[in-house]
Amino acid sequence: MKKTALIIYTLLLVVNICFAKNAKRDVIYLKNGSVINGQIVSSLPSGQVKIKTKDNSLWVFEPSQIDSIHYSQSILSGYNYHPGYFNLTEAGILAGNSKNKYDAPFSLMNINGWQFKNRFSVGFGAGIEMMSETYLPVVADFRYYLKKQGVNPFFAIQGGYTFALDKPDPQYVYTYSGIWGGSSSTLAMKATGGLLLNPSVGLITPINENMALTFSAGYRIMRHRYSREDNYKIDMDYNRLSVKIGLLFQ
Repeated sequence: MKKTALIIYTLLLVVNICFAKNAKRDVIYLKNGSVINGQIVSSLPSGQVKIKTKDNSLWVFEPSQIDSIHYSQSILSGYNYHPGYFNLTEAGILAGNSKNKYDAPFSLMNINGWQFKNRFSVGFGAGIEMMSETYLPVVADFRYYLKKQGVNPFFAIQGGYTFALDKPDPQYVYTYSGIWGGSSSTLAMKATGGLLLNPSVGLITPINENMALTFSAGYRIMRHRYSREDNYKIDMDYNRLSVKIGLLFQ
């Protein structure tokens, strides 16, 4: 299960990089507030502009409809924040000293979402994390960027639920029964996951016009629930420092 999940996310990351390198984007801002993303194929002497969008639709706009045009920049110009779909793959660690078989469990997350004009983005994602067991976190992701160009600070918060993918180790239980001693047994355990919350701050820095690197640090709060076969319930709370690096593309 662990190897399969890691292979899937590695392939997804490679596809994202290839797509981002080949992407070309022109943007037409219309006076009615609409934003058209695609590739401008021609500009006529009359002022008409033709643009082809991702779905291969061809749009023609009159000069009176156009507020401004943003042409694709060279790779050296860097990434500019702009409204539209985005994909973000983040990898990092959840460092801390809570009781766990790993001091700094590995975390991998892929998020798909939408960036809005006001520099606010909303996304939904899933990933894999190596805690005492392997978990599948499913989250909603909210971000606010302070600028639209260059190296850009941002605030982020993720919230959601983690689903256990592995069975916990059996638990050894000793039952004391007075002067006659006691008895011991090994009871099976079941992990059911739990809620998580992860506020963070970070920086986004451009690679090219459609791709950027993100760096973030935050505070992860989460609870993992366990139940034993004798119906005994256990809650394990984790407080962790999350440190991540990501690849974002539009």
